[in-house]
Amino acid sequence: VFAELQISVDGRPYRLWVTEFLSRRVDRNNDGQLTATEVGLIPERLLLQTSAADPVEAVRMSGGQSASSAEPEPQVSCEDFASWFANELLQSFNIIAGAVQASDAVRLAALIDADQNGSVSEAELQTARHSLRFRDLDDDQTFTAAELMPFRDPRNQQAAVVPDVANLPFVQLSDDDSIRRAADQIVKRYGKDGAVSRTVLRLSESEPSQESMTSNDLIEFLRNPDHHLHLHVQLADAANASDVEIEIAPHARTFCSAESERRGRLKLSIDDMPIDLRARGGSQGARTMMVNFLLQRMATFDSDKSGYLSEDEFPALQQAMSEQLQIAADFGTVDINGDEMLLRDEVSRFIERDMIATQSQIEVSVRQDGKTLFKILDANRDRRLSPRELNEGFQQLAEYDRNDDHNISESELGTAYALQIGLGQTATLRIDSMSSMNRMAEQTDAVLPGIEGLAGPEWFRRMDRNQDRDVSWREFPGTRTLFDQLDTNHDQLISADEAEQLQGPRP
Repeated sequence: VFAELQISVDGRPYRLWVTEFLSRRVDRNNDGQLTATEVGLIPERLLLQTSAADPVEAVRMSGGQSASSAEPEPQVSCEDFASWFANELLQSFNIIAGAVQASDAVRLAALIDADQNGSVSEAELQTARHSLRFRDLDDDQTFTAAELMPFRDPRNQQAAVVPDVANLPFVQLSDDDSIRRAADQIVKRYGKDGAVSRTVLRLSESEPSQESMTSNDLIEFLRNPDHHLHLHVQLADAANASDVEIEIAPHARTFCSAESERRGRLKLSIDDMPIDLRARGGSQGARTMMVNFLLQRMATFDSDKSGYLSEDEFPALQQAMSEQLQIAADFGTVDINGDEMLLRDEVSRFIERDMIATQSQIEVSVRQDGKTLFKILDANRDRRLSPRELNEGFQQLAEYDRNDDHNISESELGTAYALQIGLGQTATLRIDSMSSMNRMAEQTDAVLPGIEGLAGPEWFRRMDRNQDRDVSWREFPGTRTLFDQLDTNHDQLISADEAEQLQGPRP
């Protein structure tokens, strides 16, 4: 499904809103004109996105002046500069995986999908123990979320986790590289003999009637795709005032639908997969909170209580800004008027300018909700997968096989996604939101019942070293003949019921 995303802030195209905000903030004398010195106050990471070599050239280019102009200190109106600057900025778009519980973040299908066809077959599930064998870090024959997510620190299992963005089913088409990668992925997953059928792309009747597309054909198509959805996200700088509108193309209404829940939220359904879409505004509140926090810290750093920070007192504030804003600011950059006295207004303006630079990029946070393969297979809810749960898992999945092809895809599982679209956030604010997830996190990845919590005779419970309620051949201390005698259904596992049926002397 192809979606076109249009974003505005307070009724202005979002890049123009950003540049107009910055133009007002760097206009120190409020005369409506910008000099090269004032333009130089804009965060460098934004100026580097322009074709201008330095602030002087930026002023000349935005004001339509030639490089040979005799004017020693060129100026440009705030309006002209903002318009030019908005066209120069990159169309920055960042997809971020939202923090979820560990068992929700495990993309088990991607780990055991041997043929990479986007679904899991019974055969792939039967061989999952072999496919995952190198992830059993503690060699206990079970697989916890910590083991299936190798980038997660097992010593910090109480934390919420962030899935790999590459595993999310959302792709941004913003440049040649991303378009080429998307084309290759589509052909690999949905194509045959190096081409993909037109029906897979679900094009409108107005599109060229070629039956299939090669990877090169698809690249050209993706440069200007036939969009199924047109989304207009109307962000507001103030809180609780954002909105989102959607237009569904006529040829997409058979598999796409949308319902407005309340202002700023939409409930999408794409091929029966629910997607909760939310417009996240309120960036003004985030800026105000950060400014107030750092100004409070500034007061504690003012050791002589002079009402300003000297260069000797600045390092403490410099460290605080580095931690909160992830920037390395020097004293001269923050001290706008160069009087060697850092006032609250100068600090406030510097923080606002830097946070607006961060907000110049659009951020889409994607969180997976609903059922996952890991959670469905985890029949006893101990937050790990045992050999029996993998061996018999397809019986659990059969009810989700809606097309009876004996393959289970994520859409059949009832997987849902929540998308939050807003202006960029500092890493600190994003970490804070993850910390709130941490407070709701499950206590550990695996929940062991203890010997007392296991069924079966005592010898069986003591042999079950990994406490998965089965005894494997590796755990069994007796002979193979005796193991096979106890394993009456020959599934290579002795269950509590089979142990209870043992007659005669107990081992």
